[in-house]
Amino acid sequence: MEKVQHSIAVQKNIAARLKFAKEHLDHYWQNILWAGETKIELFGKNTQHYVWRKKGTAHQYQNLIPTVKHGGGSIMVWGCFAASGPGRIVVIDGKINSRVYQDFFAGKCKTICPPTEAPQRMGDATGQ
Repeated sequence: MEKVQHSIAVQKNIAARLKFAKEHLDHYWQNILWAGETKIELFGKNTQHYVWRKKGTAHQYQNLIPTVKHGGGSIMVWGCFAASGPGRIVVIDGKINSRVYQDFFAGKCKTICPPTEAPQRMGDATGQ
């Protein structure tokens, strides 16, 4: 494998970028808000279950998995944390899409999330 030679200007640029990154690394993480949502189901995960059993024991109580008609219900929750600490957990009513998420950031988010050093531009947030 050949060694690629760089000009002195490129090497200085690489060194300057690395220096800048190291100087601003701690400050960078002060501006990050980690957020996520999850669905919590009332009676466990809504997935297929498997049970190992011997022949002829299919309907014995210990081999049955209890069920609830119509799934039993679920809730969607949202939470966040930043370098300054955790935020509160919020229950989300209905389905969430990008418009609901942006409205949420424009309204409630500022009151439930921990403060960061970032400019207050949560209404412009598009990432998750």
